[in-house]
Amino acid sequence: MSSSIHNLETLREAAITLLREVESLASQQEPQPVRLGLQEEVQRYESELIREALQRTRGNQRRAAKLLGVKVTTLNCKIKRLGIQAGFLSTDFTDAINKSA
Repeated sequence: MSSSIHNLETLREAAITLLREVESLASQQEPQPVRLGLQEEVQRYESELIREALQRTRGNQRRAAKLLGVKVTTLNCKIKRLGIQAGFLSTDFTDAINKSA
């Protein structure tokens, strides 16, 4: 057997041994749970969009809902669920009163 073939055989055996050791170490470690926080990120983004729509419409929920492409009742539920402060909010009725004053 030539020396280059012998070197390849030795290298192959070393690689197999190393691979077995890595597999053994990997199987001994407990898998770590992955926490992506997807729900939190979705809520944060949704809150951001709602706040922006309310700012653009000066707090008018009906116009903000239209801008966002959702029903007013859906927007109201999201505002409550996300805890968006009343400072952003107004209704068409309040706007009508302010315009007539």
